[in-house]
Amino acid sequence: MASSKPYSEQVTTPEQPNKVAEAVSPYLAPTETRRSVLPKKVEPPAIAGLPASEEVWRFAQENALAPHIETAVRLVRGLFKEIQSIKLEYGVDPEIPNWDSIDIHFYVTGTMEELLQTDQKFTRAFVAAVPDEPRSKICPLLWATVIN
Repeated sequence: MASSKPYSEQVTTPEQPNKVAEAVSPYLAPTETRRSVLPKKVEPPAIAGLPASEEVWRFAQENALAPHIETAVRLVRGLFKEIQSIKLEYGVDPEIPNWDSIDIHFYVTGTMEELLQTDQKFTRAFVAAVPDEPRSKICPLLWATVIN
């Protein structure tokens, strides 16, 4: 570190108001250069690994539904053999006021008998795993392509 430069006069007095001080920068310790940080890409909200719209996310947070939706999606993935896709959607019942829900659309393929049996297993497991109050705000919807 550099030492200070000696002045001819060590003591400043009020009679010397125009005396200019030397620059401070030579005496500062070297610092690392800070690199600018790019903002992180904001990922859209997701529940159970599925993209969630702002409406779905808001409704799920307000009603503490995320763990129950995750349970429903886990059951679908565990029980149905051929799943094409699963989507979350915010649903508003047009006939019953204040009866909003999160609809879980799951698109599957299978034989009629296989799909009926699996749907019954799913329904039983869903009712057993999710309490009444949150279950009333989650609507699993099966969309099936039947093969022979």
